[in-house]
Amino acid sequence: MPNSSSTSQQANTGSETASTSYVNYVEMSAEQEYFLYELETTDSGSMGLVLRAIYDTGDVQQFARALQSRISHYDKNIQKVCSFHYQSFVDAMLELMKLKEQCQDIKDETVAIDAEIQRISQRLCQKKQEIVRYRKLMKNAKTAMDQIAVCLPVLENYAKLQEQMSNKKYYQALKTLEELEHTHLALVEKYRFTQVLAKSMTPVRLEIKEKAYSEFKDFLENIKKVAGRIGKHASKDTAEQHSFGVTDAERTRKIQEEARKNASNVEIEVSADGSIVKKNVSPKRYPQAQVEDDEQMSAQDLIDFTPVHRCCQIFNVLGAKDEFEQYYRQQRREQCDLVIEPSHKMNNFKHYVEYLDEIVGFFVVEDQILMTQSNLSTNSDKDKLWDNALQKIRQHLDARFGGCPDVEMMLRMKKVILLFILTMKSYGYAVAPLYELLQNFRDQYNEILVKEYCAQFERDLDKDNYTPITVHSEEEFRAVIKQFPFYKRSMEQEPFPRKFPFSRFVISAYTQAKQYLVGCLKFMDNLQLNTSAVDDTVRRCANVLLGRWAGILKTFVHKRLSMIQLVQITINLGYLEKSCESLGTFITSKTSGEEAIGTTSHQVVLSEKVFRDVRSEVEQQIDECMRNKVDEIIELANYDWELPAASGQASDFITDLIKFLLTTFQSFTNLPSGLAKHVCTQTCKHISQSLSDLLLSPETKCISTGALDQFSLDVMQCEMFTTRCPVTGVDPQTLSMTFADLRQLLDLVMSSDWTTFNAEYGKDHAKYLRVKASTAIVVLEKMIEYERKSTGFFGIARGDRKRLLDTIVRQLKLLEIQ
Repeated sequence: MPNSSSTSQQANTGSETASTSYVNYVEMSAEQEYFLYELETTDSGSMGLVLRAIYDTGDVQQFARALQSRISHYDKNIQKVCSFHYQSFVDAMLELMKLKEQCQDIKDETVAIDAEIQRISQRLCQKKQEIVRYRKLMKNAKTAMDQIAVCLPVLENYAKLQEQMSNKKYYQALKTLEELEHTHLALVEKYRFTQVLAKSMTPVRLEIKEKAYSEFKDFLENIKKVAGRIGKHASKDTAEQHSFGVTDAERTRKIQEEARKNASNVEIEVSADGSIVKKNVSPKRYPQAQVEDDEQMSAQDLIDFTPVHRCCQIFNVLGAKDEFEQYYRQQRREQCDLVIEPSHKMNNFKHYVEYLDEIVGFFVVEDQILMTQSNLSTNSDKDKLWDNALQKIRQHLDARFGGCPDVEMMLRMKKVILLFILTMKSYGYAVAPLYELLQNFRDQYNEILVKEYCAQFERDLDKDNYTPITVHSEEEFRAVIKQFPFYKRSMEQEPFPRKFPFSRFVISAYTQAKQYLVGCLKFMDNLQLNTSAVDDTVRRCANVLLGRWAGILKTFVHKRLSMIQLVQITINLGYLEKSCESLGTFITSKTSGEEAIGTTSHQVVLSEKVFRDVRSEVEQQIDECMRNKVDEIIELANYDWELPAASGQASDFITDLIKFLLTTFQSFTNLPSGLAKHVCTQTCKHISQSLSDLLLSPETKCISTGALDQFSLDVMQCEMFTTRCPVTGVDPQTLSMTFADLRQLLDLVMSSDWTTFNAEYGKDHAKYLRVKASTAIVVLEKMIEYERKSTGFFGIARGDRKRLLDTIVRQLKLLEIQ
């Protein structure tokens, strides 16, 4: 320790010496001292600035000498310090050598002790290893027992799974499989046999899925087989509920039978106290009753819905719920398409009934599945399936019956479709398009009826005798009155035989109209229409029939008919028009009952105007027929226009013409008064015009005075006829005016009253007001031509007579120009 202290003292002395020598260095200037201090204390980054400052002072050599001096000084100080501490270093090395020897001794002792311990603990290690080995054996045995206990449920459940699969209990097998996979196998999955089990169980899930699909397909096949029975049962229930197709008599009989059946099940006994006791007796079972029970089975009784529920559960466990729902809907859509598509063998009515029953059964099953398994089908899916089916059903029925010409077949199909509508409506399906289909069928049915009755109408027109009905007894009279609404008070007092104004055709047409209306009502029965709608529809149908009949009559009258036929047709038309009111009453009695007769609640009125055009056509045909007949008779006229003197009596054709007119106008007794007067007036006008044309014809070149006298005599016969015309209501003066033009012309020419004619021409009060100057010129020129041809006329006073006639002609021409 003295050495240490001495060394420290020396070091401190040396340090102080070095510091004193550094401070007392006299050769450096203050600036150089500062630069050295900066180089010693500054970092390397600022050294360039110090060196630049040294170079900027310009005394670089002096600074280099100072720097060298400083370096030498530091070297000396380092040597002094090393010399001062050398002894201490030597002492430290000697102490380390001694410590090495001590450490080696300790190591040798430690190795000896370790060898002794190893020798002593060798037996102990052997015992310890035996204990560890035995404990490991015990642990492994316990572990094996525990694992075997865990594996036993796996094996038991696997055996249970195999048994359930063999017994076709697929849902229970699937639950067992789920339990194996998620509960038991997870505990023993480290064992190799579990891998074998897992591989063998993988196809089981697929097998269960396939078996479920197969079972569901069998269920669908079963539905297809019994759908017709289900539909038939549903339709029967609907028919009974709505009393569809059951008359009041049948309904009463059924109630009576039910009452008798209930009465037969009750026995009445008298008890000991004298009171009456009723006992129910179980009815005997008969084969027919068993058949009725079979018919009363519902969809649940006829079909086992268990496969559907089981499939839903299986696929729910499999996690394929959506897959099964899509598969179910796809299969049902395909099955619906098969059910809706009609068979090619549908060639009779029974096949169509079975076709609709299968459709009803299909949708009844769909409704049942919707109620029990709402996840398989929703209301929107059901409505969509029904809408697609409804469109195809309507197309098929419309295609099959759109052109059906059979009325009875249409009626039967209407009842079947209506029952189909009511049945589907009872299950909540929309049926408005089917009512529209029935509306189309109704229109087609009515059109078929119209065609049938129009054909019968034409046949009646052809075979009618066009003579008034004659009855010879009271029975025949009452029979006619019963068939057609005709009343004439005076007719009941008339003696037999009695005559009706109309022919048999009117009774036939009226009877056919009522039959047609009854036929229309048959189709509208049970169509859920109110009384007003039925009444209006039937009235529209009646108007259609009357309109068609009017068209037939309009065509018929253009045939070559006789005057008697045309007159009788006109009379018949009048009574057909009057019968429209009776038809309206008949419709009201059928649609609203007898008590509604007389009310005016309906909006559609039977149109009596439909026959107006026909009547106009008949009137024109009568006018034309009269004109043609008059023309035929007048064409027989063979006037000798150069006749020297009149015969003193009417011409033969005039006599025939007047006889024809008398006979024809007498047959106008039952014609409407206006029509008879019109025909009479027009005929007389036509006769007057025809005679005027005959007189003024260009073919007649000359006319003698005798011919004019004969022509005037014929016109006079016509005028006499107008005064005694048999048509009731005709004014003789008015009728005689039809020949006024011709009479004035004849009077003027025959009397040669040219002075008066010229003086009064164009005045309102003129004597020959209706005579035109041009007409008078034609007749006068023909008379002049005859005089010119007469022998000797111009030989006697030729100049005076010629000048007079030329003057008259010239004056008439001037009047014509005015």
